[in-house]
Amino acid sequence: MKYYRFGKPEGRFVGNTEKYSVYEHILSDQRREIPSESYRNLPGEFTFNYGPATGGLIESVAFDFHTPGELIKHVDVYPYIKTRKIKVRGLSPEDALLLVERINGFHAASHAVAFEMAVEDALNIDVPEEVQYSRIIMLELERMRSNLEVVKRLCEPAGFGVPQNQIAYLRENIARIITSFAGHRYFFSSSYVGGCQFNGLVLESVIEDVKEEFEGIFNDLLQSKIFLNRLQNNGKISSSDMLGPAARAAGIEVDARIDEKRLPYSKLGFKPIVFDEPDAFGRFYVRSKEILSSADLISKAIRFSGNSPPAKIEKTNGEGAARVESPQGDLFYYVKINDGKISDVQISSPSLLNIEAFKKSMIGNIFTDYHFNWESFGIWVSELAVVIQ
Repeated sequence: MKYYRFGKPEGRFVGNTEKYSVYEHILSDQRREIPSESYRNLPGEFTFNYGPATGGLIESVAFDFHTPGELIKHVDVYPYIKTRKIKVRGLSPEDALLLVERINGFHAASHAVAFEMAVEDALNIDVPEEVQYSRIIMLELERMRSNLEVVKRLCEPAGFGVPQNQIAYLRENIARIITSFAGHRYFFSSSYVGGCQFNGLVLESVIEDVKEEFEGIFNDLLQSKIFLNRLQNNGKISSSDMLGPAARAAGIEVDARIDEKRLPYSKLGFKPIVFDEPDAFGRFYVRSKEILSSADLISKAIRFSGNSPPAKIEKTNGEGAARVESPQGDLFYYVKINDGKISDVQISSPSLLNIEAFKKSMIGNIFTDYHFNWESFGIWVSELAVVIQ
């Protein structure tokens, strides 16, 4: 491994895989336990069950709200309702990629790129710089679409049907742009180890249009006292263990786009969006600003992007690791390859730490705050409810 090493815990904590605790550049078998507090109802309190199959949820996840009637005293989250087993051990990296990118189809580009970079690290594969710029475009298009979905879902519980549908229209536009760019609206089979095959010409004019339309909607939402009232002081949390937009909204400047040097974000003048409001409004603000920032990064990266055929794999043994900034935060992959076949894969999803932050942030709120707070974190439980075999 060129970019990570095994050792004692050191640096920023990123999360846990099945075997290891992951830090900025360290894998440690001294697993850091993530404390999860239990709660017993006091006299007069009861447990309100919500989910896993009910209105307002797009994944199978269950919540237990402990409350005396309105005030939330404690929250338990159960993300493992539909645990999937995915067999990748014994497969070639090319075949394993087809399954990896479907762990969370909505963030398929993030999973594909992280896995590809880990394999390339393991097998000492040199990737052309133009391919790395194309991967940046992949990741930023996915970030735009994912953040648009979060903002859309924040409008829904507020009853803001007009901006909700306007943003849904923009999200669909991005999905169609991705289809033209990559051949599939969720990036399936559009990149591979050592290369990619994209049509960058379709991006030059349309991305700026989406950016301008969203910026107008965003500015209108900032003028709505009704909308802002549902977000401000809702779900306040400043835990240093948060990842992605949730951390940056709380003024914590953490971003894998800074840490991971293989993707040339620094050459595009990238600077993370950091805010100082650790609540649902801050998370909405950071995600909205990141939509605009992603559009700018895409416009810059187009000039340097290019395609390349799949790499010729000569080495058949090795281990590698990589981390990318998914729309939700740091997504980490470790792979071990023996005789050209995958012998081990370890994944750390940002959902793990962000769910713990969400649970703490709900204490002291009321149930009608829940939807805004949960959606502002942009959590995907599909990345947790998976067992790699």
